[in-house]
Amino acid sequence: MTESPNPGFQQIAIVGLGLIGGSLALDLRRLHLAEHLLGYDQRPHHCEEALHRNLVDSASTNFDKKLRDADLVILATPVSSFPQVLHSIRPQLGLHTLLSDVGSVKSPLLSTIQDYPELIPRFVGGHPIAGGERFGPTSARTHLFEGKRFILTPTDATPLEVTQRVQILWEALGSKVAVMNAAQHDQIFAAVSHLPHLIAYASIQAIIGSDQEEVLQFSGAGLKDFSRIASSSPEMWTDIFLENREHMLPRLRHLKELLGQLDDYLENANREKLQQFMQQAKFARDQWIG
Repeated sequence: MTESPNPGFQQIAIVGLGLIGGSLALDLRRLHLAEHLLGYDQRPHHCEEALHRNLVDSASTNFDKKLRDADLVILATPVSSFPQVLHSIRPQLGLHTLLSDVGSVKSPLLSTIQDYPELIPRFVGGHPIAGGERFGPTSARTHLFEGKRFILTPTDATPLEVTQRVQILWEALGSKVAVMNAAQHDQIFAAVSHLPHLIAYASIQAIIGSDQEEVLQFSGAGLKDFSRIASSSPEMWTDIFLENREHMLPRLRHLKELLGQLDDYLENANREKLQQFMQQAKFARDQWIG
């Protein structure tokens, strides 16, 4: 078997030690993709847990001079915090430190980076299509990114070498890397990720809002499977919905139109239209699953 190329990062700093940041640290250590791992998180108990689990070599709630020696800094905090985080870490970054992230929305950070011209050629956005409904460093696990897609969002100002080094890192973690621009990413994931999460939260609200909350104890595996992602971090997903609202709102309005159609079909007992609606959805999903 051919050994995967090594991106050559000696020290990597991870800002945000939750599920994604913690799992990234675990695999970076497991695969020897960095000599030293620095961890930062505003929650002291996250830092303590990360050290207890040996996710990182050091952990701090404050950005310190150790950050200067990092070859790569990866932001794994809620997307709404990126402007403040970037403002805080900028004075501590080394002259050649590369910067990336794992946020689910790409355009906001790209916009913020424009305020720091010296960082533009050292930044490339990223998004692992992996995760889970649990959060925090206690949820970190190995192999989270293995076999999963990872989206890179370089700009015209991103040197090819920067994109390639970050791509090699994620491929070494077992991810299947795709490259697209930030706007295309945000439009796609508003449809295939962000809207389904919003629907999952809404489905639970619809149930507990119209019946006794205890009715959930009578549900079967179908509702549990469908609504699993409604157990995801509300803080994180509130950020994502708001940061990507430009692309979310058209999707949500289209969904309201479809719900209006279903309301009409049921009100008028239109069996043909109702079955046709579901048949079209079934066909699309069956084609996708293959």
